[in-house]
Amino acid sequence: MEKTKKTNLLKLTECAIMLALATVLSFIKIIQMPMGGSVTLCSMLPIMLIGIKYGNLTGGLVGLMYAILQLVLDLPGGNVFYMGMSAGVVIIVALFDYLVPFTMLGFAGTLRKVNTKKIPMLGAYIGVVCVIVIRFCCHFITGFTVWGQWAPEGMSKYYYSLVYNGTYLLPELGITLVVAVLLLQVPQMRRLLLNNKK
Repeated sequence: MEKTKKTNLLKLTECAIMLALATVLSFIKIIQMPMGGSVTLCSMLPIMLIGIKYGNLTGGLVGLMYAILQLVLDLPGGNVFYMGMSAGVVIIVALFDYLVPFTMLGFAGTLRKVNTKKIPMLGAYIGVVCVIVIRFCCHFITGFTVWGQWAPEGMSKYYYSLVYNGTYLLPELGITLVVAVLLLQVPQMRRLLLNNKK
């Protein structure tokens, strides 16, 4: 019983620290893109690491908390909602710009048991790529359904959404994957992430 309490306390502490780290890193912008969006200092990776270590339930819950935090932190900037938005559009923006894409980061550990001798953490790397692709797809949806009305004249709203979201999420994917690979090459890090794996 005492051991279970200590394990739960450690898990809760790790989740809180990684959530705080992800939030702080989201403010560190390496590149601000001219059309909008920015490349951060691996702000998504802490949430992904929780998913890799503890699985989808814990990862998804931490991802959801991160999504809510990102929404709340972005509200004062005035770039989340605009005057005259219908209730349906507000729901689309809340879901596909925040709740779904950031929650999905916690599912990076879905394939964590997929390993090969040459690439021990292959499933984790695939998970990192997949959740960022899912995030891109979510933002792409709001890009052409909601924000496409601000596309430059003569530019398709689909192309606008593709360029807008691709210019910051593609570099973010590259940086996050490189850092994840470097981190997971360290044997101590692998042991730390896999210590509760059955």
